[in-house]
Amino acid sequence: MAHQDREKWDQRYRAGDYGQGDPTWMRELADEIPSEGSALDVAAGAGRIAIWLARRGLSVTAVDISPVGLALAREAASDEGVTIKTVAMDLEREVLPEGPFQLITCFHYRQRALFPILASQLAPEGVIVAELLTVKNLEKQARPSRRWLSEPNELLRDCPALEVLFYRETWIDGRHLARLVAKRPLAA
Repeated sequence: MAHQDREKWDQRYRAGDYGQGDPTWMRELADEIPSEGSALDVAAGAGRIAIWLARRGLSVTAVDISPVGLALAREAASDEGVTIKTVAMDLEREVLPEGPFQLITCFHYRQRALFPILASQLAPEGVIVAELLTVKNLEKQARPSRRWLSEPNELLRDCPALEVLFYRETWIDGRHLARLVAKRPLAA
């Protein structure tokens, strides 16, 4: 399966089928998001989140299954005058780079066992930012399959030891999204 996933994503990136530009809603919550220290961008793809974080001053490691996507990320980072470290890996079979991290981001990648691991990799007062499609998305679209979609409030349940700074589930541009910003308490 990993080989098929890698090929599928490599093809999408070769075709230019990926998001670009700044993550608008993260800019709106910039005061809640660290601007120094180490960051991990999970399922980074072509690097738009990783690059935005690097421009903010973070030392970013971007992980993704697609070497093609990560090559685009490195090229775009260079064009922006920032540096990111990239790691091609299968998140279902390989261990994430070791933390702790001041910031972890995960956009549009759902692996149910992963979120508790991400939360455990946060430094004290570290922040996790996530955006996932929810099952309500199936009301308007047949894809992706339910396997990759978040249940109502599932992100909240995945991070019980974290302090929620922002959470919202809503329709945006025809997609139903769950968005989370949560912080690891100092004493955790």
